[in-house]
Amino acid sequence: MKFRTIITASASIALAMGAASVSAQELSPELQAFDAQLPGSLVNDPTDLVWQTQGPLDVEGVQDDAIPGGGAARRYEIDSKNANIWASQTYVPLLAGISRGDVMTVGFYARTIAADTDNGKGVIGVRFQQNAAPYAGFADTTLSIGTEWDWYEVSGTANTSIDQKEATVVLQLAGAKQTVEIGQAIVVKGADSILGAPQAAEPEPEAPSEEPLVPEPLANTGTLLNRPDVRNWQNSAVIGTIEDREEPAIWLGRATRFSLSQIGENDWDLVANIPIEQAIAAGDRLLVAIAAKTVSADTPDGNAVVAMRIQDNTPPYDGFAGNVFKIGQSWQLIRINTSAPRDMAAGTAQLSLHFAAEAQSVDIGPVYIFKVD
Repeated sequence: MKFRTIITASASIALAMGAASVSAQELSPELQAFDAQLPGSLVNDPTDLVWQTQGPLDVEGVQDDAIPGGGAARRYEIDSKNANIWASQTYVPLLAGISRGDVMTVGFYARTIAADTDNGKGVIGVRFQQNAAPYAGFADTTLSIGTEWDWYEVSGTANTSIDQKEATVVLQLAGAKQTVEIGQAIVVKGADSILGAPQAAEPEPEAPSEEPLVPEPLANTGTLLNRPDVRNWQNSAVIGTIEDREEPAIWLGRATRFSLSQIGENDWDLVANIPIEQAIAAGDRLLVAIAAKTVSADTPDGNAVVAMRIQDNTPPYDGFAGNVFKIGQSWQLIRINTSAPRDMAAGTAQLSLHFAAEAQSVDIGPVYIFKVD
């Protein structure tokens, strides 16, 4: 993952000490040049790392030439895990407002120094948010942060409009007792990936893929309403951990592991929300197909238990098709048939999977949502 950085050795000093904010109306020439390399439009100042913080945490600037993106970062130390991951957080300010329907993506470098978690990885919640009551937001995702510097991205489609003065990306840090370092952050509007896109000046041909989007067991099922190849899920972990994984044993080669060592207060305390991009009409016959397997489960038969429903992606999250199903210990395809009781406009619905009813670890591969022809 390479791109031309605007952060030089001299600029990294400004990162540690605090750089002046760029005008929301006009990027500096340096940032304009960087913006030209990016997909979408740059809407933050990557040369500024001194962000507002909230809640109990200790923060300090660190500098090292080995830190990617310019040699500077901020170290955040959280003394104890909180039931609310947002109890300690930091805010990345944006230089432009957000309109409903905007595709927004944030990417940042990070690593874990120490974390009191089962796998030793840190936990960072990410959310695009209005930094004022009622704190509306979207793209809620919980990331598992490794011990080596790596690049992390979260993307989502805005379900609300947020004025520039209140538009932020929130990095939530109270999901574990931990010390993490966060380096350069980049936020763009109008693209669902940052480093995943080839450089305009140096295009790299994509490797052809012979694997079909829809596997043979689901061929000719109907009209696909979601993107099983794009894992822009809005995940959240009040308890437990979420880890994206390479998984060559399942279609499309990716899976997400949802794990918790104790039962949650609510079954949605560990949740995956999968966007449904297409409209649904009252009376539509739907098929939900979920590739899944149990890694471990503290249940009598050793099989994980997952709840699901199709619902609105905004409060009060009205929904239908509530089901509870078990998952075996080898990859299998769970199929659930239902009918829509009402219309749902394009981009307003999601499939919600709830994992916190049992102490368990579950791998979820591609998810397919069809309108049955």
